[in-house]
Amino acid sequence: MQSLLSDLADIRTGLTLRGPDAARRTAKGGLHLLRISDLAENGRIEIGSPHLLDPGLGDDPRYHVAPGDILIANRGTRMTAALVSANLEAVASGQLFIVRPISRKVTPDYLHWFLNLATTQAHLSSHARGSYVKTVSIAVVRDLPVPIPPLDLQGRLCALSDLAARERELLHLIAEKRKLLLQATYQQILTRKIS
Repeated sequence: MQSLLSDLADIRTGLTLRGPDAARRTAKGGLHLLRISDLAENGRIEIGSPHLLDPGLGDDPRYHVAPGDILIANRGTRMTAALVSANLEAVASGQLFIVRPISRKVTPDYLHWFLNLATTQAHLSSHARGSYVKTVSIAVVRDLPVPIPPLDLQGRLCALSDLAARERELLHLIAEKRKLLLQATYQQILTRKIS
């Protein structure tokens, strides 16, 4: 069984700031404006430096993000999807689509996993338009066909994906530790040879 993403989720574009509003920021207070740079390649939201909006600019609740929302980059070289897993005092920017699941047929974790699959990413990229900066339209995202396995299988797919991601992280950490150990060993050998 499959459905269009628009049958499973409410999909909207984030807050677009134009003119003088685009430059209005605040040093403290206000909501964080989530941008493409806040979406890591691993599908997580990683805020490097807060980009706080002037109070009043982010008042519209349509642009506020909530746990279970999925944010998709709508321009650039990758259309990464990130799951909002915690309460964030944040507003999605116009660079992002907000996908809010409304169907009990799918879990947010499954939609997040599906949107980051290589085949889904290739589909979105193949429908992106533009010569300098590629953008994907909201219509393409809404019309995305989504296979709907049973909920227990969705959970198992996501768990397996999480384990694979953890394995990649550990292998990277092992490689880094091995590199440091080899450098220390080489340095120790060189120090003994010289003295």
